[in-house]
Amino acid sequence: MNQAKPGGGLPRLEQLSLKYILVPLGKRVFTWESALKMFHNEVKRIEKLLKEVEEAKCRERVMIDRVFGIEDHSRDYSITMVIEHLNIVGYGIMSVIDRLSNEESVDEAIKIENVKPQGSTENELDRFLAFSRVYNSFIEKLPKRKSKMTKAHPWFVELNNMDWSIFMAIHTFVHRRQIEAILQRLKT
Repeated sequence: MNQAKPGGGLPRLEQLSLKYILVPLGKRVFTWESALKMFHNEVKRIEKLLKEVEEAKCRERVMIDRVFGIEDHSRDYSITMVIEHLNIVGYGIMSVIDRLSNEESVDEAIKIENVKPQGSTENELDRFLAFSRVYNSFIEKLPKRKSKMTKAHPWFVELNNMDWSIFMAIHTFVHRRQIEAILQRLKT
């Protein structure tokens, strides 16, 4: 089966519904605190899901049906690859939030193909759990004001610092669902 190239995007209808309905709705519903709570809950769910999974199973690539919010190219991942992606994106988003919170521009292009896993197999879950503690502390200490500066997500709209914190929570939710789908496929 031929997969779309990295950065190929979401199906058009899904991208439009996210861009014009779900992202604007999320901006109205979430607060700094609720976004952080959702992120924290998703991390705990991932940790619980993977608690008893053998490392060799975590490294096994499987093809899953596409999960809402992930592009076609990301369907052929291992759990370790998903966690590596969460680490790459997490540190990137934290940097964007920090810069926007200081009303600094983020001039570097954000490209989906640049946040794909590179094939690390060492301690990705431990790294992710450590990142989540750093991120929680970072957000808790951050002044809770919305920045005037924004940075666009490549698939969506301009996002301010708080919007990016909301995106972090939703992104983790989407990839937790991907991990669940991989686990299901590993059982068959």
